[in-house]
Amino acid sequence: MKASVGSLASALSLSRLRSVTAVAEEGSFSAAARRLGVSHSAVAQQIRDLETAFGVRLFDKLNGTLSATPLCEQLCDIAARMREAEHDALRILERRGPTGRRRLRVGLGNSMPGIAIVHQLLRQHPSLTVSVESGSHQDILAALLRREVDVAVLPDLPNDRRFRTARVLSQEVVGIVSADSPTGLRDEVSLEDLARLPLIFRSQGSSTQKVVDRAFRAIGLSPEPQLIADTRDAVYEAVALGIGVGFMWRFGTYRTDTVRRLLIRDIRSTVDEVVFALKDERNELIELFFNAASQIDPAGAAGAEIIRD
Repeated sequence: MKASVGSLASALSLSRLRSVTAVAEEGSFSAAARRLGVSHSAVAQQIRDLETAFGVRLFDKLNGTLSATPLCEQLCDIAARMREAEHDALRILERRGPTGRRRLRVGLGNSMPGIAIVHQLLRQHPSLTVSVESGSHQDILAALLRREVDVAVLPDLPNDRRFRTARVLSQEVVGIVSADSPTGLRDEVSLEDLARLPLIFRSQGSSTQKVVDRAFRAIGLSPEPQLIADTRDAVYEAVALGIGVGFMWRFGTYRTDTVRRLLIRDIRSTVDEVVFALKDERNELIELFFNAASQIDPAGAAGAEIIRD
């Protein structure tokens, strides 16, 4: 008896197509099973079910290796497109939280001005949920490229045709020292002055640290830091406790307590802090974030200016 269209469709599941693709790429049921994290017998049964349901042969055995038939190769191409569609569907679904509220994933290298943009966005659209991932310049860039965040805010973004960008503000790297520091540092210092003091650096991948390293090399110095911290907040807290002198983007935080910002004569060039997203990633939530960024007052987003005696 001829199988019905409905029964054939039920036989052609995405799970079975995954098994077909894994066997075609790995060359055996055992290797495919290890890749998929299932049993050898489960993969073999998936293949047999498909071959039986449609009366086809998907693999030939040559020298102990399973080789895909021409029909199977066509099926694998279709399976790849189906996986891409599944991935797109998951990305759409993940933009909603468990309660159904729309959710935007934002990556931030610095707390500010990104949090100011989030604040503006939530004021205008209180029904949204925003999840924020913080990290180094390198980490946030990688998260956006992997589509783990929808939109990001970073300083000193390299030119890349994959991104669309919008400038928020321009800023330079400054030194930070505890408010009651006994070092006697004024509000404008040189890197040579700072090199004589205990220094707090960021770990590799930090855009702040790249600027600091370049500036020290330009004047022929290579100081050894007393502390290396993996986040801007850790640097800030270490400075506030008086461990040493740190560095941050001038408008990297809204906080003005416990530390003083110091202009550095050797670091005067500014870089743009930008909002960016992948050019091929366009949806309403990303557009709302870009719109909120365009409404930010740089002075307001930046918090206090350099604190002077």
